[in-house]
Amino acid sequence: MKLNTHEYFLIISPSEEICKLIMPYKQHFTRNYGCTMADIFKPHISIMNCLQSNYWETRLIENLKRFGKTVEPFIAELNGIGQFPNTVFVDIFNKYQLVQIITELSQFANPLLYKPQFHKTPHISIARGMTPEQHSLAWADWQNHEIEASFEVNEITLLRRPINTKQIQKFDKIATIPFTREEIAVQQLNFGF
Repeated sequence: MKLNTHEYFLIISPSEEICKLIMPYKQHFTRNYGCTMADIFKPHISIMNCLQSNYWETRLIENLKRFGKTVEPFIAELNGIGQFPNTVFVDIFNKYQLVQIITELSQFANPLLYKPQFHKTPHISIARGMTPEQHSLAWADWQNHEIEASFEVNEITLLRRPINTKQIQKFDKIATIPFTREEIAVQQLNFGF
């Protein structure tokens, strides 16, 4: 078996209706502010990314499936536009359950994965990696924009792409893990690698 290192990306994807609502904003940022990365990715909430040998992939997926059995589906409520220094995003009003998912995953997975990065402020990026000029102009136009919508969070998706290539590869979906709330509490799980 040939071992390769991949970048893994764990996300929550909003419903198709929410994607259709947010994609025009991302396209607007590309066209009007020159944010070339804005409309490349579909709307999503980033949970975690890491570098990992594909040797651990099957075990990672199995453990994420066990984790999904401990999480109850819930409704995420979108609430306006927010910002970070180089990012404009759709804000999420009820972040608590998302933060709890991220915290519980990080408690068990952090020591076991290579260079994991857990995204502790849940949001849906419209544009990131913006220059100060792009950000200033976009924020002046969008800071008072209201978005009120909601969607059910009922699964997480694991994506993967190779990192040992000379060009940037797109992520491939390798697993969708449903939230079913049918098993033990997460404190009793063990992400043993």
